[in-house]
This record gives sequence, C-alpha cells and structure tokens, in this order.
Amino acid sequence: MMTVMIQDRPAVAHSPETLLAQLVDCMGNERFGPAFANYLHSLCGADHFAAFRLGRDELREVAACCVQPERTARDRVESYVNQGLWKHDPAMTEAQRRVDGATATIIHVDFSDHEYDDLRPRVYPHVRDRILLCGRGASGAFGLSVLRADPHTPFAHEGIEKLAQAAELLLAMLSKHADVCQSRPNVAQALTTLDEIESCIVATSALPRREAEVCARILYGLSSVGIALDLSVSEETVKTYRKRAYQRLVIGSERELLTWYLARWGRWSAERFQTAASKALH
Repeated sequence: MMTVMIQDRPAVAHSPETLLAQLVDCMGNERFGPAFANYLHSLCGADHFAAFRLGRDELREVAACCVQPERTARDRVESYVNQGLWKHDPAMTEAQRRVDGATATIIHVDFSDHEYDDLRPRVYPHVRDRILLCGRGASGAFGLSVLRADPHTPFAHEGIEKLAQAAELLLAMLSKHADVCQSRPNVAQALTTLDEIESCIVATSALPRREAEVCARILYGLSSVGIALDLSVSEETVKTYRKRAYQRLVIGSERELLTWYLARWGRWSAERFQTAASKALH
C-alpha cells in the first residue's frame, strides 16, 4: 500500500530551512551573497560577512555582502584584499596557521587588542564584534569573516554555538560556490594585463613564442600597427604570425581567438591558484 503525506503547513518565509534552500539555489550566481548573508543572520544574528579563499601569500574574495545589500562596504573589502591589509590581521594570520587542521576553527576577535589599533579604523570602523571561521572545503582552504555591526550587541553565546555547529556546512557551500564561479571565466580578470594573457597562452598552447605574443596583443586590444611597434617588427610580419597562429589553432577570427583563450584561462587560473594553495598548506 502507498502512503501519501501532504505538507499542509505553509512554509515560513524566513525560517532557517527556507533560507538554506534559497542559498543552495543561489550557488554560482550573483544572488549567493545576499542569500548567504540572510542565512548567517538567521543563524547567529550576523549583519555582514566576507568570505575568502586562502592561498600562499594570496587572498581571493569568494563573496561579501550585508543583510541590507546596498550597505555592503565594497571599498573596505577591496582594500582588505588588494592592499594586503589582511596580512596585518592577527585573526587571518592565525587562520592561515590553523587552516590545515582536521576540523574547522572558530576565532573570536578581540578588537581591544593593540594589534588592531591601525586596522580597525580602516576596515572595521562600525563593527561591534567579529568571528572568523576557517577550514578546508573540497577545493581548498577558506576563511569566513562574520560581523556584527553597531549599534547591536556582540554575538550571543548561543549564536556562536550555532555558527560552530554549522561550520562544515558553511565551508562546503563556500567551496562549491567558488568552484562554480571559477569554472566560468571572468572576462574582466582574464584580460586585465598583457602579462596575464601572454603567460596563459604560453602555458596552455604549443604556439611558437612570437605567435603567442601576437595573439596576446590581439586579445589585449592592440591593432596590427600597435603590435608591430610593440614587438619591433613590420606590420606584414605581424599579419604573417597571426595567420600561422590561427591555422595552428584552427580558428578564423578574433572572436574565435577570444573563445579559445577564455576556455583555457579558466582552467589555467584555477590550477595555478590551487597549486599555490597546496604549497602553502603542506
């Protein structure tokens, strides 16, 4: 006999279970940040979060958001990463040291520590309390900074306990989100510098050096004349190298060259960072 059970109780819009379901559905897209912020708020009362992938002398943002997304302090997150302020963060230093442990670690930051005298006004001017969760996901090491803002009270003991209990789940979700995002090339990052483009082409193809240099400069946006000037060759020589490179790659246009490059850059970038992370942690 078949038994049919009907759920006649309406779902609560902001229940932890509903928020978790929404979070899973948002992995890999731009809605992940707000969904993760809402889930953390329901879990422990957090107002903001910033999540990072940890590597050797490198920190990469995975996601960052406020419960009210429009209030997300993007400038502070970017300064923390791009200006290397994280290297002066005692909690992040401790996280880097502990991240290779068998279990996740919870670090409760003490802002009264004199080591934060310089960092707090620059990165945490309106933060009342901060917890840093660190550990390993399936694809590497991650750090999750969870913040409680003024004028709210510090995190309650119960909230910290819930965060600790959910630590492995949170790290797994961050790892999965990062993997999905990494598998899709970020065009802006992929084409940021000529050195980046050229290094990727040289590392992932069998093109002769000059042909790789010409393709890199095409992707960077230089004209044939500009490439000729940059490489100190004639414009006809540039056209010859381009023709040979296209024949080797079995492509016929700049659009096809861009598609070919982005497919390789995504894998190359992920492997490069993962290698650096593995060296740092072993």
